[in-house]
Amino acid sequence: MHSIKAFLTAVFVLGLSVVRAAAAESGPSAASPIRIDHDGLKKLSWQLLCQSSSFRFGRLTVLEMIDVLHANDFHHIELSPGQPVSPEHKDVKVGPGMAPDQIDAINAKLKQVRMDIVSYNAGELGSGEAGARKVFEFGRALKVKTIVGVPSPDSLEMLDKLAMEYKINVAILNDRAQSSYSNPDAFLKAIEGRSDRIGMCADIAEWRRAGLEPARCIKTLGGHVIVVRLKDTTNPTEVADVGDALKELKAQNYKGPFCVETARGGGQDVIKNLALVVNGFSDVVTRLATGRP
Repeated sequence: MHSIKAFLTAVFVLGLSVVRAAAAESGPSAASPIRIDHDGLKKLSWQLLCQSSSFRFGRLTVLEMIDVLHANDFHHIELSPGQPVSPEHKDVKVGPGMAPDQIDAINAKLKQVRMDIVSYNAGELGSGEAGARKVFEFGRALKVKTIVGVPSPDSLEMLDKLAMEYKINVAILNDRAQSSYSNPDAFLKAIEGRSDRIGMCADIAEWRRAGLEPARCIKTLGGHVIVVRLKDTTNPTEVADVGDALKELKAQNYKGPFCVETARGGGQDVIKNLALVVNGFSDVVTRLATGRP
């Protein structure tokens, strides 16, 4: 465990150097600072998603964002509400109220570049069954596999029913503001008796900031993690947490998505900041996929 932590701290320092060097380059032909080990991900049966909210400061539309992510070697996306759909329709925002032709435009663009939307971050998942059903209908239209959010505890039975009906998973964020989900023991109690389509979207940094050890939380959950969220950080301890958490997920034979995001900067800085998250993750993926300590 200590070797993983030492390695990740070194990766973090190296990642800063890589990104700073990339920032010194200019022009559209500059190479992407992002490195994704697709072979390692495939061997582990993992997916790397980019959270679309990372581009909220850059004011990119969904169709423009897809081009940017494709150019930087991403294959998968987690979509969030509120983003404009296209330069021609900036008044049309992502969400369950979108017209079918706008959803078709997103799906056509994804097909063109061979990408997909794996998950949709819905927030509160609607108000009551009617509102939640609209979210599931929207998710089905985009062919998502998982809806992410922070539902009220009394809505879990209803959401489980819809998850089974639509064959779309529900991944609940371990949000500190919702005590039923922040602690893994409390979470397991909250979803007791529910189907396997109800699980956790495990935010690694959120656990550490709540004073919990992420790898131990994942071990406690014992297979109830559906999505893993990785955020940018300048804290070497949080960077090291990622390595320990990934090691535990591999031990549990986890097969699923990891969603990366950055909350810093806009424009070209988004890719440079995403590189800090992605490159450290990719290095650990390579080590785990090849069996190196």
